[in-house]
Amino acid sequence: MTVYDLKTMQRCEISENTVVALGTFDGCHSGHLAVFMAALDEAKKRRIKSAVYTFDEIPRAKIEGKSVPCVFTLDEKIRFIRKTGIDYIVIDKIENVRNMSGEEFFEKILRNSLHAVCASCGFNYRFGKNASWNSNDLANFFEKAGGSVRISDEITVSGRPLSSTLIREMTENGEVEKILGFAPPYSIYAKVLHGKTLGRTIGVPTINQKIPDGKAIPMRGVYITECEIGEDVYPSVTNVGMRPTTDGENASENVETHIIGYEGNLYSSFVRVNFYKFLRNEKKFGSVEDLKKQILLDEKCAKEYFGIADKQ
Repeated sequence: MTVYDLKTMQRCEISENTVVALGTFDGCHSGHLAVFMAALDEAKKRRIKSAVYTFDEIPRAKIEGKSVPCVFTLDEKIRFIRKTGIDYIVIDKIENVRNMSGEEFFEKILRNSLHAVCASCGFNYRFGKNASWNSNDLANFFEKAGGSVRISDEITVSGRPLSSTLIREMTENGEVEKILGFAPPYSIYAKVLHGKTLGRTIGVPTINQKIPDGKAIPMRGVYITECEIGEDVYPSVTNVGMRPTTDGENASENVETHIIGYEGNLYSSFVRVNFYKFLRNEKKFGSVEDLKKQILLDEKCAKEYFGIADKQ
């Protein structure tokens, strides 16, 4: 997959006809996947290339001057889209198009820059100044130019429309298990930082990480997780919060993970932590020994979740 980042490039260098998937795609949930698959299917039928046109931030939040955290970092979004088999991804700044009319966006971006002869989008896709044009308007533009648009239907979860906003809300409420089946698990990919080495001292070594800036933060507490270290995957238990037992009043937001069955030095390495289930609220223990006992209980829960039997 070729990536064109229009934050740093003057123009897109695609020179062949494409089918373009349109959207912000934060979190890449099932609705987004349907848009990608429709673009890939149409591109295969037409024997042309597929592309994704998206933004580096959440357009609505940017336009309204709001601070809205993303479920995915830009790198995570690119990583997911790469796995679908899409040929090109074009990343734009909302400032480049925010004042365009729907007609201008269609002609300048989709037709002239991306050479789109067909598009794929969600039922609620909007574009142009003040998001005044919708997916039906897009279909009309393409039909007049001899093309077409594939519009994916709404997907609901427990009676609510599936959206990036819903995934973000579930994450911030600690409901990470509800995301599974509709989107990739919430995850963080960050460098392992030096900590106090207390975990290693008491026999339950941990790694410390910071959640990347601008990314949604799960509710404080302990989670069943999984760590990706290179090509290997390990079950783990992760605490998101302030480490009140050991840090007290000097606490700062931290992600601390006990990796089950791993031995080695990960300092300065990048590790991905995938979140699967909320276990319990963060709490302050009376002693370090009590903390260790609880971590071992949490470890047992994680092993049961992943179907791992303790060695006798």
